[in-house]
Amino acid sequence: MTDLSGQVAIVTGASRGLGKDIALALAKAGVSVVAAARTDAEGDSRIPGSLAHTVGLIEESGGTAIAAHCDVTNQDDIAATVEATLERFGRLDILVNNAGVLIPGRVTELEPRHWELIFRVNVHGPFNFCRAVIPHLAAGGGGHIINISSRGAIGPGPGPYSEARPAGGAAYGATKSALERFTQGLAAEVFEDRISVNALSPHISIWSEGGDFFRSSAGEPDYAGWRMSGEVIGDAAVTICSQEPGQYTGNILYDELVMLNEGGLTAEQVADRYPVETSN
Repeated sequence: MTDLSGQVAIVTGASRGLGKDIALALAKAGVSVVAAARTDAEGDSRIPGSLAHTVGLIEESGGTAIAAHCDVTNQDDIAATVEATLERFGRLDILVNNAGVLIPGRVTELEPRHWELIFRVNVHGPFNFCRAVIPHLAAGGGGHIINISSRGAIGPGPGPYSEARPAGGAAYGATKSALERFTQGLAAEVFEDRISVNALSPHISIWSEGGDFFRSSAGEPDYAGWRMSGEVIGDAAVTICSQEPGQYTGNILYDELVMLNEGGLTAEQVADRYPVETSN
C-alpha cells in the first residue's frame, strides 16, 4: 500500500458530514487537504458545520488544510478551487466528489427545478470536477478519484411491493445510479494515465449534521442501527487511495467492506472500531 504523506486532496462538501469525516481521515494520513464547500463559517447555513470548523479540526490535530469556497454547480468555482490547490501546494493527487443534495418528495411532488438541481449537484458537479482535475492528475503521474455514492443507487427491483419507499428516493437514487455508471465508464477511460476512479458508499447509515437537522425537524429521530461516527468512511477513503493508481479502479465499494477486504480488518475489529447504535 502507498504512503499518502505529502499528497494533496480536494474534498467537496467538506463543511460537514461524510466530507468532513473523509477530510479529517486523509489529513491524519499525511495528506494536505483542500476542503471545498459553500458554507464558509458557522452561521452561514441553518445546518451546523463549516469549512472553518473542518480546517480548524485538521490544524488542531497537526494536519494541513485550506478552505475553498466552492459551489459544485458553478464551473468558475471549480476552476478556482483547482487553481488555488495548485498555487498553494503545487500538485494534486486525490479528488473526492462528496458534495450532494437530497430533496424529499415523490416524483409527483417534486418541482422540475428540484429534479434538475439534484442532477446538477450530484452528477454534473462530479463530471465537471473530474474534467478539471484529470489533466493535472495525469501530468503528476496518476492519482485517485472517489465519487461518494449511496445505497440509494440500488433500485427496489420488480414489484409487487409491500410498502412504499421513502419519498425522494426515485430522484436521488437516479442520480447515484448515474454517478456509479459514470464512475466505471470514466475508470475505463483514464486507467492508462494511472488514475483510479472508484465509487464509495456507507454500508450502514451514518449520522451527519444535515441528516440530524432534517430528521429532528420531524420529531425525535431514532438512530438505532446507524453509525454515529463517520470514521469508517474516512478510513475506507484512505485505504482506497493507498492502492495502486490505475489498477484498483472501477469499483463500486462500501466502507465497511473496504475495511474488511482491503483494510485487513476482521469482522470483530470492524464491529469494535466502528460501533452501531443499538437504541435510540
